[in-house]
Amino acid sequence: MQLSLELEYWTVDNTGALAPAKPVLDRIDDLDAESADPMLEVVTDPCNDVPELREEVTDRLHEAIDVAREENRRLVPLSTPLNADSISTNDGPRTQIQRQVLGECFTNATYCAGTHLHVGQIDGAETDQLNLLTALDPAFALVASSSHYQGDNVASCARSHIYRRQCYGDHPELGRLWPYVESTADWEKRVTTTFDRFRRQALSTGVDPATFDEHFTPEDSIWTPIRLREKFGTIEWRAPDVTLPRQIFQLVTDIRDALDVVVDRGLEIGGEGKVTTTTVRVPESDQLRQYVRTAMDSGIGAPAVEQYLERMGFDCGDYRPIAREFEHIPSISRSDAKQLRLQYADRLEWEVKALTTERLPVRPAVSESKVQRRVPTL
Repeated sequence: MQLSLELEYWTVDNTGALAPAKPVLDRIDDLDAESADPMLEVVTDPCNDVPELREEVTDRLHEAIDVAREENRRLVPLSTPLNADSISTNDGPRTQIQRQVLGECFTNATYCAGTHLHVGQIDGAETDQLNLLTALDPAFALVASSSHYQGDNVASCARSHIYRRQCYGDHPELGRLWPYVESTADWEKRVTTTFDRFRRQALSTGVDPATFDEHFTPEDSIWTPIRLREKFGTIEWRAPDVTLPRQIFQLVTDIRDALDVVVDRGLEIGGEGKVTTTTVRVPESDQLRQYVRTAMDSGIGAPAVEQYLERMGFDCGDYRPIAREFEHIPSISRSDAKQLRLQYADRLEWEVKALTTERLPVRPAVSESKVQRRVPTL
């Protein structure tokens, strides 16, 4: 079960203002550009285990940070910019079509930075893998890295709130969590149905059929938290925020362990959700949706979410979501957001340096009182 990661980071200048990532992208071939100009994506090759993945991420981040510094840029591990002016984008035909079909609400997606984990499909276990990752969707709360959007405190997990609830207009199925599947054929049927509806809507708005077909296929035309990627032979878990690497590695380790268990024991749907000595039980879809909503709005501070994740094998005490460091702040001004972005750029650089030297002492999170003093409330 190989693992790979795609990690999206904001790029800012030395004042903390969002700044184009192009100077960094031009110098490092292994980085990917995003539609938002002040964002870049660190992508790894498939790795055989978490230690190998950790080493590759660390090396690539170290290079990206060094080059960024030389170009008067910093990398920021926050899932939203907290508060920022309008973000410039480089809209190719694909993004233009998305905007034409989905409307202005799609602009919200350019304010979201996430982590995408690819896990190798296990022959015969793909359905259980898909359904387990569906059931573990509330685990995004473990690594939530922003509670604010455009200055306002909108949810404990702001990116999930914005991306799933405010980006897809009349087509919420393109970005929301889908129910459990009966088989991979069931998944593929859903994808085809969703794609056909999206295509019909695009053509009805005047999109040229040949242009649409050139830039969209069923597999890459949904942006749900989980995707079966036949092209890569993986299942892509897109739920988590981008955050500090140590937290990402912890999450990947826990997800990999959970997948190993379900491949060994199988998966059953029903009950409250719990890993047993003989099987992995996941809650019914209605109960899962409630966990997801609570995780989005209240994070792991919600007892129901914490208890559910603990039953599913996570130790919530291993996680320190960045979002909790300022989730009680009602609003953040643009000037304060700049300073916070620089602070978390510092923390990213410190952590990558420590990982590079294989010495990572425990560093306490920024206390709420310090954030309160730094970010005045209204």
